[in-house]
Amino acid sequence: EELTRHKLVGFNNRRYDNHILYGRILGYTNEQLYLLSQKIIKNVLDAGFREAYNLSYADIYDFCSKKQSLKKWEIELGIHHKELGLPWDKPVPEERWSEVAEYCDNDVRATEAVFEARHDDWTARQLLADIAGMTPNATNRILASKIIFKGDRNPQASLVYTDLSLEFPGYRYEYGKSTYRGEEVGEGGYVFSTPGIHENVALLDVASMHPTSIECLNMFGPYTQQFSELKAARIAIKHGELDRAKTMLGGALAPYLDDETSTNALAYALKIVINSVYGLTAAPFDNAFRDPRNVDNICAKRGALFMIDLKHFVQEQGFDVAHIKTDSIKIPRATPEIIEKVMEFGKKYGYTFEHEATYDRMCLVNKAVYVDYEDGKWSATGAQFQHPYVFKELFSKEELDIRDVAETKSVTTALYLNNGTEEKPEMEFVGKTGAFVPVNRGGGILL
Repeated sequence: EELTRHKLVGFNNRRYDNHILYGRILGYTNEQLYLLSQKIIKNVLDAGFREAYNLSYADIYDFCSKKQSLKKWEIELGIHHKELGLPWDKPVPEERWSEVAEYCDNDVRATEAVFEARHDDWTARQLLADIAGMTPNATNRILASKIIFKGDRNPQASLVYTDLSLEFPGYRYEYGKSTYRGEEVGEGGYVFSTPGIHENVALLDVASMHPTSIECLNMFGPYTQQFSELKAARIAIKHGELDRAKTMLGGALAPYLDDETSTNALAYALKIVINSVYGLTAAPFDNAFRDPRNVDNICAKRGALFMIDLKHFVQEQGFDVAHIKTDSIKIPRATPEIIEKVMEFGKKYGYTFEHEATYDRMCLVNKAVYVDYEDGKWSATGAQFQHPYVFKELFSKEELDIRDVAETKSVTTALYLNNGTEEKPEMEFVGKTGAFVPVNRGGGILL
């Protein structure tokens, strides 16, 4: 109980450590704590305590924009990586207690290292909490809801659902499937590809497609204006229009716009809120942004239907379409005229296109993987070409180091190296996560 007087920061503590600590405060025995631990790990619905979530000051796993285990962070940050290899459901011999203590010490050091490495995420969380009048322990979902819905306890009553067939005649959503202009439209964004080699490829991106769709559809009813101001404030900050940004959201942003460091952090914080909201509108769980009527994910679907219309428009102008991926289109042998026409076409639907790049050439392998060459520099999209060994050997010709040939593997059970043979195995425990270098001889078999 004494411990809770401090500002406690942990890793995934909102879902785990807080509840173990709270159980101990209530007088749970070690055995009871173990049973509680197992319920939490197995995602039992009523595991834990409602009051425990707010025992902490912050949860690093929660505020990190990149979600991965602490062990994977150890490998990525190049710090000491230690795993225990002892069963969690059996007593530990006393002669190994110091080993367990060292493991816990290492976890604390790793937690601190991740906290330092994710400084921008932490600053953004603090700013959002301050604007919302809450603590950094609140999740992005809770903070976004407080900022946009201004504390309304039942904002769902104000949400607006739109039948997209009114704007896109012929669109149909039946039995969990969407169809439009003879195509089945995925429930996320629209993807189209023409694999092969393409030259003089213009890449045109829709600026903030999903947030713009929310605005165009007025999805939050009377609160859409608040969302629009968040989006406009971020754009104003990015463009250096700080005096304009200070007047937005009732002046709530003004205290953070006096120096460059906090200004950049605020722009990042607003981006987190804006981007998180879209996913919440179509989340499988109940939340303030989710309209139960919105079974066809109209935010993403409007953008997808627009991109199908755009594809047909570009083809009707006599141009090929190499690739469409959610909010971007790639047009081979593009001319200034077709680029201008695409931008005008987008405005009719409320979307603004940005001419991001023109590739000298690109190789599109499938719907998600391609490599491009622009101004003497190679770039890769998708794991196939992004693998450091592949990218450096085939394209950039940079010098390789040991990390480029290492493979990081993670499992939910345990990894072992068999340093013996199948007949006489010599099993060495590795952990749940590890980085490994494949070798032709002298190594073990990874299991």
